[in-house]
Amino acid sequence: MPFPEHIEALFAAFAIAPDTKAALYDLYVSMGSEVLEVFAELSETVGAPSELRPEDTLKIRETIVERYLTRNHPRWRDNIPTPSFWSPRVSEGRASGLAVPIGDVTVVAARVVGDDQPSPSGILMLGRNAHFGGREDTISFDVIAADVDDAIAVGKAAGQQHTLPGSIGETSGTFDGRRNVALIWEVQPNVYKPAGERNRSISKVYRKHRNWHLVTLAAALEWLRQHDTATYILRGEALAITHEVNPVKPVSPMIARLHNRTVDEVARTLGIALLDPLLEDDNVLRESMVMNHALRKHVLGHGAGEVMWKASFQGA
Repeated sequence: MPFPEHIEALFAAFAIAPDTKAALYDLYVSMGSEVLEVFAELSETVGAPSELRPEDTLKIRETIVERYLTRNHPRWRDNIPTPSFWSPRVSEGRASGLAVPIGDVTVVAARVVGDDQPSPSGILMLGRNAHFGGREDTISFDVIAADVDDAIAVGKAAGQQHTLPGSIGETSGTFDGRRNVALIWEVQPNVYKPAGERNRSISKVYRKHRNWHLVTLAAALEWLRQHDTATYILRGEALAITHEVNPVKPVSPMIARLHNRTVDEVARTLGIALLDPLLEDDNVLRESMVMNHALRKHVLGHGAGEVMWKASFQGA
C-alpha cells in the first residue's frame, strides 16, 4: 500500500532517503494525512528535505499529538465524542474509531482508590476501535489529564502509547457486540515511569495519576456490567501467550503478579467474583471473536480455566 502517487513523486524529487520514507509511511498509515502536512512544515526548517533522518520523524508524532489534543480535549470536557487517534493500517490513514467521554473520574476513583492514595482526576474515556493499529472490535478505557497542557506533555512522553494521547495508562480488551462477550487482555501503561531524565517533565502528573490501573480497570468492568456483558479477564500467567511476546523480551513474573493483584483488588472492591470458566464458557469463547490466534489455540487445546477468569457481577 504505497503513498499516493503525487506524494511518491514529491519524495523522489526531493531525494528523501528510503529509511526516512519508511518511517514516514509507518506514521502515515497509523495517524493519517496530517503526517504529510507536518512533514512539509518540518522540511522547511532544514537545509534540504533530503537531510531528514528517521529520528527526525519523532517530531512529527509529537506535533500531531499536540494538535489532536488541542482540538479534541475541549470537546471531551463537554462530553462530545471525537474520532480516535490511531488508524488501521488497512484504511490508509483514515481514522475509524471513536473516543467517547463516559463519566466522572472522581466517582469511579472514590470506589477503588484509598483515601491515603493520590486519586486521578480528568476525563474518563472509552475508546472503540481506538487501540494502536486501529484494531477492530477493541475497547479501551483511559483517564485523560484534566489540564490540556498536562495531557499534551503525557501524550509526548516516552512510552508505548497504545491508546489515547494524554493517558498515563489504559485497560483494553476485545468486545464482541453481536454475542455480547468481552475479554479484558491488558492493564498497561502508556508512558514509562519517570526515572532520572526520562519523562521528567511529567513527574508531577504521573504521581497524581499513578493509580490509573485501578481506575481504568474499574471503569471497564462497570461499563461491561452496565451492558450485561459476559466478561472474561486474562490471568497474568497468560499475558505472554496472548500477546505473543518476543522470547528475548518475556513477560516477567513480576508483571504477571502485578496484573493479578490489580484484577483481584478491583474485583474485590467492586464486589465482583472471579470464577474459573466452565466448559460452557469454553464454548462461548470459541464461538466469539474476542481471542486472538495464539490464545484461541491454547483454549482449544487446554480450555480457558488456566488462562482467564470469568467475572460474576451478581451482587456487584
